[in-house]
Amino acid sequence: MKKLLEIDFRKENKLSETVFNVAVGEKWANKELQQYVDDSEHISFSDEGLIIKATYKDGIYKSARIYTKDKFYFQYGRIDFVAKLPLGIGTWPALWMMSNDNRYGHWPKSGEIDIMEHVGREPGQLLLCIHTEKYNHRNQQQYYYSVVRPEITNGFHKYSLIWEEDKLIYLLDDIEIHRYVKGENGFDSTPSGWPFDHPYYFIINLAVGGMLGKTPNPSHFPQEFVIRSIEVTEI
Repeated sequence: MKKLLEIDFRKENKLSETVFNVAVGEKWANKELQQYVDDSEHISFSDEGLIIKATYKDGIYKSARIYTKDKFYFQYGRIDFVAKLPLGIGTWPALWMMSNDNRYGHWPKSGEIDIMEHVGREPGQLLLCIHTEKYNHRNQQQYYYSVVRPEITNGFHKYSLIWEEDKLIYLLDDIEIHRYVKGENGFDSTPSGWPFDHPYYFIINLAVGGMLGKTPNPSHFPQEFVIRSIEVTEI
């Protein structure tokens, strides 16, 4: 198996400009409250790894979002993140993937793969969802799965996705916890229902509030989302 990307953030002191972009802006989707910024307070490094910090100061939430669009993207393989989650009420960390070229059009037509989402108001619950034109959170029918694993609130864990032509397999600490299969349960297997046949890039962010994070507790901030490592392997 060929390694397409391998980063141990414990050995880094800045983001690689050949791999990562940093998002900056005050307004974001899903009614999120944070401003995304690019500074050393909200993106930093330690002997634990890359630290994405969310803060609350003077009535403003700030955080960070990094992504690899047009710099690193792949089609089919295994992606592993080793990360430690924040626990504050209102936190919404996520590891996810989007189409690099919007092959079938803008969201949700070209799809979204959520490798891991977690919200501080429901500690230990993992959300493992995918979104397509036909099946997304705006519709009553969607690819949705959640599982409660209390151990994820303690320390680092490995969040993995095996992406094959006809399936998406989710693993926690190398143990399968869920899979989606193309066309299963009568779901549409055309690009409208399964657009996962072209290159995607990944996103790492710590959102605050929003439709999923809900109302944050300012006293719970600052919070840190720590990513130890990323590996992407061709399979």
